[in-house]
Amino acid sequence: MNAVALSETVLENARPEVAEWLAEYVVRHGGLVGSVHLSEPAEEGEIVLVAAYNLPPVVVNGAAVVVVGKGMAGVTAERRAPIGISDLQTDTSGVARPPARASQARGSVTLPVFAPDAPEKLVAVVGLGFAEHREFTDAEIAKLGADATTVLTVA
Repeated sequence: MNAVALSETVLENARPEVAEWLAEYVVRHGGLVGSVHLSEPAEEGEIVLVAAYNLPPVVVNGAAVVVVGKGMAGVTAERRAPIGISDLQTDTSGVARPPARASQARGSVTLPVFAPDAPEKLVAVVGLGFAEHREFTDAEIAKLGADATTVLTVA
């Protein structure tokens, strides 16, 4: 068996309380997979994965430290705006990185979360993937984003 172990970086940055929140968030929205990256304890220009739900280890390891501007979470951090992709498996926009396809997610969205007392300060990027192709409406992204801010209760 060729099981992929989680990297030391993933294990060091894991936040069980955020993982518990994420599992509830993904289930609440009928998702398949999810992730939470935080801007701290990351270095400048990076965000760090602290929780993943139902993602294969190869994806988790690859997303352990994300450069701002790279991949869905990194581009969300750079733009400070949500990104929705209707089908991650067939996306050609260049925003999603090809290894992300191993998640098996189709419709995928990443949502920035800002500090309530400093709206310019990015605290987290919450990712949510669905099993089916999905066209995200502005209203749906707003609803998912509003709920994503509840990560601040544990992050």
